[in-house]
Formats: sequence, structure tokens, C-alpha cells
Amino acid sequence: MHAEVQKTLKAHGLRDTQSRRIVIEALSQSPKPISPKDIHLWVTDQGSTINLVTVYRILEAFENLGIVHRHPSSGGFVLCSLNKEGHHGFLSCQKCGTVEEFVDEKLCAEENRIARKAGFTPKHHTSEIIGVCETCQ
Repeated sequence: MHAEVQKTLKAHGLRDTQSRRIVIEALSQSPKPISPKDIHLWVTDQGSTINLVTVYRILEAFENLGIVHRHPSSGGFVLCSLNKEGHHGFLSCQKCGTVEEFVDEKLCAEENRIARKAGFTPKHHTSEIIGVCETCQ
């Protein structure tokens, strides 16, 4: 399991379990956002077993801890690749489906400013830039 994930789990009083390791491994093997059902299928293909409900619960806990992010347009999950504070966003290739994560503190501040100006209290926001990656161009 990734060291940062282990630290985060420990810091929040959660155990390092085989099921959590399997979900992290499935996410780390995929260059694209994947659904809980895709994770469950990957686990089964690897010869392991994990209940689909358990996958959903693990993803929910991981999302709350910032270990994974839900991809805005696909609804799939990606492993957080950045250990940085601030606004996490995605660059999504519409040809091959790969997703790259980015962090931009200025974008985060601007989105918060826009929300507050409208009398809205932001709790979370996600940005996605859809285009064509360098490899597909």
C-alpha cells in the first residue's frame, strides 16, 4: 500500500486492511477513472474476493479522507496523485480517456471568491478541463 495512504489511514484511526490495499492497487493500476464495479471486477480477475458493498464503503471513506477523488464527468474514482493542499482538478483526454490531476491554489481562491460573492458558502468544488492529451494530439 502507498505510504501516504497508510499515514492518512493511521492518522484517522483506520486500520490498514487487505481490502483497502486491494482497492488502492486497483486504482493505481488504472490510468482512467474507474467505477466501484470496475474495481470489483479487477479484484475478481486477480483471484481475490471482496464484496461490492465493501468496495463502495472503502471508496466513500477514502473520498472523505482525500485519498481518492470522484471524476466529475465519468463518476469514476481516481487515486489522489498529489499531496498538496488546494483545489484539485482534472485534465481529461476525450480521445484516450486518461486523466491527469492538477492543483492550483489561485483557481481554488477564485472559485471560493465567486461563490462567496453570490452568497454561497463553498464546501467543495471540482474542476475538469476536457481536451486532447499530448500523446493523442
